[in-house]
Parts: sequence; C-alpha cells; structure tokens
Amino acid sequence: MAKASAKTTHFTKHLFGAGIQCPTKLYYKAKDFAESKVAIPFIRHAVFNKRLLKALARSVYSEGIFIKEASVHEAAKETRSLLEDQNAVIFDAIFEYKQMMARLPIVVKKGNTLTVFHIQTKAFDSRRDHLIANTGNIYSKWRKYLLGFAYQLYLIQKSLPEFDVVPMLVLPEKTGHAQTGNLPFILKPLDKTAKPVPVSSANQELLAKIEVSDEILKIWNDSDFAEEYLPKPNFEDTLYYLRNLFLNIRKEAPKVGAKCKDCEFRISKERIEDGVESGFNSCWAAMMDHENPSEKHVFDLIGPGVNQWINEGVYDQKQIPGDDIIDINTIVEGNWGISHKMRQALQIYKAQNRPVPAEIIRPELKKELNRWQYPLHFLDFEAGNYTVPIRRNRSPYQLIVFQYSCHTLDEDGEWQHFQWIDNSRKIYPNYELIRRLMEIPNISEGTIVQYSNFERTALKTIRRELMNEQADVNDSEKLIKWIEAIIRRNDSSHHQPPYVADLSRLVKNYYYNREMNNSLSIKGVLQSIMSHSEYLREKYSEPYFSHNFNGIQWWQNDEEGGARNPYSILTETGDSPIRRGTEAMVVYGKLLAKEYSKDQLQAYQNALLKYCELDTLAMVMIYQHWKNTTD
Repeated sequence: MAKASAKTTHFTKHLFGAGIQCPTKLYYKAKDFAESKVAIPFIRHAVFNKRLLKALARSVYSEGIFIKEASVHEAAKETRSLLEDQNAVIFDAIFEYKQMMARLPIVVKKGNTLTVFHIQTKAFDSRRDHLIANTGNIYSKWRKYLLGFAYQLYLIQKSLPEFDVVPMLVLPEKTGHAQTGNLPFILKPLDKTAKPVPVSSANQELLAKIEVSDEILKIWNDSDFAEEYLPKPNFEDTLYYLRNLFLNIRKEAPKVGAKCKDCEFRISKERIEDGVESGFNSCWAAMMDHENPSEKHVFDLIGPGVNQWINEGVYDQKQIPGDDIIDINTIVEGNWGISHKMRQALQIYKAQNRPVPAEIIRPELKKELNRWQYPLHFLDFEAGNYTVPIRRNRSPYQLIVFQYSCHTLDEDGEWQHFQWIDNSRKIYPNYELIRRLMEIPNISEGTIVQYSNFERTALKTIRRELMNEQADVNDSEKLIKWIEAIIRRNDSSHHQPPYVADLSRLVKNYYYNREMNNSLSIKGVLQSIMSHSEYLREKYSEPYFSHNFNGIQWWQNDEEGGARNPYSILTETGDSPIRRGTEAMVVYGKLLAKEYSKDQLQAYQNALLKYCELDTLAMVMIYQHWKNTTD
C-alpha cells in the first residue's frame, strides 16, 4: 500500500491541472503513488526552457526582488509586505488562499494595478496564432495554459481583492529574433535567485506577451465552457471540488477510457513486481481479469484502431476477437510491407499465446541492403532546441546540432569510429559540425545510414542558415556545396545511388521478430534483435573498445532468456546517465547556460559522447544481424 504523502497540504496549479484531466488522479497524488519515469526527460527539458524564458523576461526588471521564504505561508506574507510599496517588482511571488497556493514568476505593481506574468514554453506566432477562434471557443492547444492561469488569478483576486489585476501570458515568439549572441549563458538561468542580468531590451521580441483578461473571464464565467471542459457547472465549483478531493484524500470513482493511455500512474512491470502499487492498475482492475491490468493492454498496440476497441469495452489484447485482426498466414506469406495492422495482429497473437514467426524479413529489405555501397557511414546527430537561441538573429527553438557519431564499416567488416562534440561557446555548432563531418575519411563516398530522416533534415536546416549568412561565413560556399551533395542523395528505396539510407524505414516496412514489443524506436528494436540474434550474442559478448568504451560487454543476459538493453548497460558506465535524446538536450542545455569545472564539464561530455556512439553502434548491430541472416 502506498504511504500517505508527507508533502505540503496546499492545493496547487499542477494539482488543479491533474484534476481537470481526471479527478481520480488527485487521490493518487495525495497518497504519493509512484509515477511513470518515462516523461521525466521531457519535463526536465521543459523546465530548463521555462527557466530561460523567466531569465529573459526578468532581464528588464533590475529592481526585481525574489521571494526567498521557504514555507508557503511565510512566502505569501513576504509577497504581501512587498506589495505595500507604491511600486514593486516581485519574482516568484506567492499567493495563498484557503489552503491553495499560486507562484507567479513576475508580478509588477504600479499603484493599484498588478500586472501578473504567466510563462509557458509553447511557441506562439503573433502573425497567425489566436487564443480564441471565431466561434468564441478557446483553441484546444492553449486551453490547459489558460486554465492554469485562471486558477492562479482566482487566488490572487480572492486574497487581494483591492487590486486591479492584468494577466499577461508569456510565450516564445516564433517571429522574434535574438539581438544578442550567447544569450543562454549571459542570462544565467540555472541560478534561480541571481539578480536579473540586464541584456538589450530588444531581445524581448523573443517573447509574446499577451493580455488575456477576456480569456480568463470566459473560463471563470462561461457556463458553456464549464459544461464542455469542467467536471462541475462552473469554475469556482470545480476548483473547490478538486481542492477538497486532494485535501481530504478522497478517491473519485474512476472513469476509464482512451484518456488513460498516457496516465502518469501507469508504471513499469519491473516496479510493480518490486511491490510498488500502481494507480493505473487500481483504476482498471474492475475492467480486466488479470493481476497487472497495464500488461498487454490495448494501449500498447502499435497503430490505429485502439480507441475503437476502448469504446467497445475491449481493453485486454487477449479479448480481441480473431475476426478483428489479420490472419497470421497472410502476414507471414506476403511479400509486401509489414503494416501497422499486421504488427498489431502479431502483438495480439503473442498476448493470446498463439504462435508467431521467430522473424520476418521481407525480400525488399535484402534488395535494399544489396544496393548499399561501401563504405557504410552509420551517422547520428544529437541536437537541441531551446526557447532562447544561442545565435544572434535566430528565433526560439532554433535547431542546434551539437555533436555527431559515425561508425564507418568497410566491406571486409572492419570499422572505424569518428566523433565530434561542441565544447566551445566561441564557435557556432551548426557550422562547425559540417566542417568536422567533411573530415571523416571517404564520407562523400559509399552510403550514409541514418535512423529516421533527422540527419538529412538537420543538414537542410543548416544549409538554409548558411544561405542567409553567406556574407558572414568565410567558407559558406564550400559548406553549402558539400551539404547539397549529401541531401540530394536518394534513399535506398530508389535504384540510383549514392544513398542516404533510412534504417528506421526498413525496420518499419520490412522487419519483425517475436521479441519486438510496442516500439519501433532504435532502443526497442536493438534489444529485440540482440535477444533474437545468436550472431550478435557471440560477437558482442566479447569486450568492445573505442574512443569512449574500454572493454564494455554489450551482450548481457537479462535473466529471462533474452538480452539486456544496451542503453540500460550504458547507464552503468559511471558518468553516463543519458539514455534518450531528450536527456542529451537537457545536458547540453546546461553546458550552454553555465560555466562548469573542468571535471564536471568532462563528465558531461563523456556522457554525451557515449550515448551518441551507442546510437550509431546500434545501427551497426542491426545491420550486422540482417546481413548475416540474408547473405
């Protein structure tokens, strides 16, 4: 049984948002049930981006004062005290009302008016975007942000009724451009209570500041809005209903459905086996007849059609009737691509303990592999996008490609590894990346292999940048010419080499093995092939040596008859906590924003280099298995 929560008894904006999604969640929040770890990297990336925006928005308020009191009650008293001045600028202002609290990044007081800033990271285009449609409805993509703001403003008006409040929603402005280079480092966003760093006020064009009084009033007062989007007849009733659920630790009867697919209380099988209680399983227990309802749930099926089964009351893959899925013989004997519906059927057959083939390799896969010309350059980029750009004249969420890994494989099976990572704020990573790629031996010959089309897309982005800055970049003509020669190559579905081949397309269309589950990501595919392939088992049970690894053993038994995921093994190498591209973005973002000691800098760079190398090695492993099987 989950232990009672030891955290604050205040209701918050985050809890209000969770309750709007599903009131039952508030019980699990109050009881401190375990939450999924899958979303953590995305949350950390969003938090970092929000810190960048806060630092930029605060940069024009040198007189701003941070609220430093630790407890909610004392911080609210400090906020109120500062508001007694005729004029004031408060950072991280805290407002408290009836065991509810709100924290606002910036509050500006002038006389009797409070201008309150609510910062979110979703980009806004002032030329095209609107918060409210012509019909009068709030667009769905902005609704959750405005609901959260409405919660905060309600508390402010109730606790400080003597003030006129002007609500300002702050978002990254797509049409804005940085007027200062290296802004993330200059702004010091990781120092939460540092005095605001003054930068040119022209950089404020990176922020869309939208006055949203009408939108907030609609949420507070519009009965049609409440009927459509709130669990109670109006905003105020909804607020107190959700607050009371949380504070009284009362469980609302769950209403399960398609909305539960991404529930944060759906935790991994391993954690459940370790005795951790699952909120998701608690909600679904009455609907499914086995011990772990999250296992073999229809939510895990690849492709479309899941919502239809949910609506029909079919939740367990074992319950899906045979007439709803493709016949196994049709899948096995066909020479066409492997569709999502076929993959769904194979998942369902496995869940129902019916036989599925050990492996399916369509003839087209072998045909394409035979088109590839040596040397094979397995290439992977790591890139990030941040709300505050690092280069002058760039907009929010510009693409920064900060490293590459390349395994070059010769026809005789010998390979070399090449890599580069940005380690200087004095160069622009996107352009330096191209210069370093051009140094890879024979990179312009043979076949470049990527997993998905990201590398080609990134090169196109960098080409556009260079075209716009030709006069400012001495070697721009040379760089552009090289990029164009690469991006104009065909994928290997065409008959004319040279190629930039997409390994993920080959997996999706032409490959299956029975160890595969519900993911076609390189991490899931790699583990399934490692578990299936005797060739890889023998080859990678031997120590692997490279720039970044000194004798690591990539094939390790998972104690269930298969192979451990090499990305899990990676995290055991000491300085390498990175398992996903989003985690790499967060780490590189930190390097952009702060000066680190030599040792800490080296540890971060080692982690990035190891992760990126494994991505290209994973492609090599997949290719080696296919080649060994099809030759």
